Amino acid sequence: MDGATTALMTESSRVGDPATRLDQLAISVHAQARDIEAEWRALFESAGSNVYQSFEWTDCWLTTAAPALGVRPAVVALRWEGQLVMLIPLGIERIGPLRVARYLGGEHANIRMPLAAADWRSPIDDAATDRLLARVAAALGGVDLFDFDALPADQPETTHFLASHRAARPARCNVGTLPLEADFAALLAAHRGAKKSKKHRWQKNALAPVGGYRLRRAQTGAEAAAMFDTFLGEKAAWFRRMGIADSFAEPGIAPFFRALIARRWAGDENTVIDIDAIEFDGGLHAILGSGTAMGRQSGYFLAVADDEWRRISPGELLIHDVIAAACARGTRLIDLGRGEERYKASWLDRTETHVRLLRPVTLVGRIGALALRARDAAERRVRNDERLWRLVMRLRRSRAEGQAASDS
Repeated sequence: MDGATTALMTESSRVGDPATRLDQLAISVHAQARDIEAEWRALFESAGSNVYQSFEWTDCWLTTAAPALGVRPAVVALRWEGQLVMLIPLGIERIGPLRVARYLGGEHANIRMPLAAADWRSPIDDAATDRLLARVAAALGGVDLFDFDALPADQPETTHFLASHRAARPARCNVGTLPLEADFAALLAAHRGAKKSKKHRWQKNALAPVGGYRLRRAQTGAEAAAMFDTFLGEKAAWFRRMGIADSFAEPGIAPFFRALIARRWAGDENTVIDIDAIEFDGGLHAILGSGTAMGRQSGYFLAVADDEWRRISPGELLIHDVIAAACARGTRLIDLGRGEERYKASWLDRTETHVRLLRPVTLVGRIGALALRARDAAERRVRNDERLWRLVMRLRRSRAEGQAASDS
């Protein structure tokens, strides 16, 4: 037996099985990401898979949206023999009588998974996971329920053990993805290229009388902030027309994205946010905000101007050119956030399955978990029934039209 094998066996014996290791993790809770910034950045560089796990994303959320939304920050750091091996950035929210621990970022974080070193992600028996969550709950204090939503269940090599818990259920929405390659023409050919190319030529011809168009990416913080302002106006108009509450009008949300923009152009060359737009006829007619990390570009928001040019589908034109540019930059994967809208489905041919894990801590938490599961099941039934979903959309629009008429 050689020395390396002996050392490995000795280490394995000392460390024990995965469940035992989990029981031995040291837990600390931090109100600010900056308390552990250096460790966070180091772990992200070695084990990160998406921009939502980055220090920049969480730090911006904690300094803007969390206080405005009344969320109590609770960044959970887990260490093995003094070394940071896992981060679970949580916030404690009040929902009626419930005190719920949720991943920071809310609905604006389309992927919500802990940041964990590679050898701390593998499936572990549910009892060990529950013991760990009980210890985390004790460290947090005043928690009735853990709500781990939008957990990827099938990301190669990055799926976290929370997603494999027997209590995990399908999330309300999955995320569509598109693996990219350097040759955009080859990628296009594999995705109904003839049809997409014909549509693209038609769009270019339709815009020729106004001087054509250009894909414009913000180059400065001021330019990005101005483009974001335009997005807010376009998206607010769409929300009103569809009869949907404007999620970007919630306290702290616009300041959060402005903080991401400020961080993006602070000189550290991160790509926590970029803003792309289709510009023609003197204005921006489609705007996409996204962030890129570890070769994955993730869409944060998209809006299309509600004017006569909507007939040429400027949003589809934007997605076409954004994907082409991502291929040229060497990006390996792109997603456009949660949901299954038509403009996403026409490109994103792979489904990243997400699950939601609800783990109650108290009796009130158990009741709350039952209510949340029932609501999720009802929403999935409606979304999966095309007839019911069309009816919901019509009712929303009718309500919005009625509200607009009463306001005029």
